[in-house]
Amino acid sequence: MIYPTVKATIRHGQVVLLDDIRLPENASLLVTVIDDDVINSLTLGEHLIIALEDILSGRVTEVTTAEQLDRHLETIFEEA
Repeated sequence: MIYPTVKATIRHGQVVLLDDIRLPENASLLVTVIDDDVINSLTLGEHLIIALEDILSGRVTEVTTAEQLDRHLETIFEEA
């Protein structure tokens, strides 16, 4: 099953889903980091546009550990 948008947060270097859903084992997620002040004013289409812009510009990183996620998020927030 594919979910169009799943809200999540980062806690202790782990992605924590805010929506009450069950993902299949080994599911892959495309995470788009969006500022809390902006998130509620965006439509689903605008969320998707942001994600596609990240993909097209090469701002996509696969992470498999909490440490990799921490480094990736630090890089994103330094650029902002």
